[in-house]
Amino acid sequence: MRNKLSPLSAVVWTQFLSAFADNLNFFLIVGMVKRQGASDPDGTVTYIQMAFLIAYVVLAPIVGAFADKKAKMHVLLSGNMLKAMGIFLLLLGVPPAICYFFVGVGAVVYSPGKYGILSELTGNERELLRANAQVEGSTILAILLGTVAGGFLAAHSDLPAILVCLIIYLLSLGMTFVVPVRQGNPNIRYGRAAGQFFRDVAKLFGNRRSRFSLLGTGAFWLTASVLRIALIAWLPLNLGIVDTDQQSMIIGVTALGVVGSAWLTPKLVPEGKLYRGYFYGIAMVCAVMAANFTDQLWLTVTLLFITGVMGGIFLIPLNTMLQEEGKSAIGSGRTIAVQNFVENSLTVIGLFLYLMLRQMEVPVNHSVIGIGIVLTVFFLYLATQIGAVRASYSRKDMT
Repeated sequence: MRNKLSPLSAVVWTQFLSAFADNLNFFLIVGMVKRQGASDPDGTVTYIQMAFLIAYVVLAPIVGAFADKKAKMHVLLSGNMLKAMGIFLLLLGVPPAICYFFVGVGAVVYSPGKYGILSELTGNERELLRANAQVEGSTILAILLGTVAGGFLAAHSDLPAILVCLIIYLLSLGMTFVVPVRQGNPNIRYGRAAGQFFRDVAKLFGNRRSRFSLLGTGAFWLTASVLRIALIAWLPLNLGIVDTDQQSMIIGVTALGVVGSAWLTPKLVPEGKLYRGYFYGIAMVCAVMAANFTDQLWLTVTLLFITGVMGGIFLIPLNTMLQEEGKSAIGSGRTIAVQNFVENSLTVIGLFLYLMLRQMEVPVNHSVIGIGIVLTVFFLYLATQIGAVRASYSRKDMT
């Protein structure tokens, strides 16, 4: 297998399998909660999702150091082992929130290795942009397929879904051994690194381009996470769709759009002008808001697809911009740890606001509008920064 796969292809495949299982297990848990007869299944799923994300926030100060200290292959291996353990605990009857927390711990360990190794395997911004497009494209394809498979399996019974999810994590774990072992920095100390983490946050927010990227990607994932939860409640009310497998296919349309964006992004957002992704983000906001006012399935699906395409063209360049800036400023692993901390802190806040609106018995349509307004506020701030980001690229071209 080593002769057939390039190092980058190995990373893409292990990421695809891991992301597939990540999204399969989300709908697996949705199905379990519904079958257990929870009084507020949508609220219960939201709390479970928050348990997953809290792992990112709590462990952020040390996982970047772990990714930079260890070989990235070992980081990916550890992350997949923890994810598999979380799903295995479901077989033992452990509450889903605790299991999903362990999956979250695995994900937060895995993520810096996944993105950090890209900068090691590429030599310039053009290659890094293409590598990001491949990883994001394969990730979103995995989200699409995992969402559909998870919805189908969750609609029938728990045990087959749990076993399929566990097997796929183990396949991803096995694929990890194809990733080349490149030693990290053994001199890194976790205690010192934890103290350094918040100085890293301040340093990246002090840089125009990395601040622009952090807030942009954070706004994207806040919206994506809340929208996925909200759609589970929105689809029955507005379109009469209650089956988990049908819901998962409709939500998966957004992921299909992002798959297309991975092909379009290098053509529409050239190297040296990564900030142009912002304008596609504006189109994403408009599509999200418009989808809330539809009652036709074909129009909802079309708008969700447009949301995915525009969102991907917005997200991929920002990830590239951040990795490029962060690698030279604080190191790739620490940069991704900061990114995870910012993105997931914002997402937890977004989910908390969504829960508050539900407890206040605000209609789900109005809740989605509220999330759209929050996203608009982020984009208004980014609009005040794009001139400075564009100017920083112009100065870079002159040097």
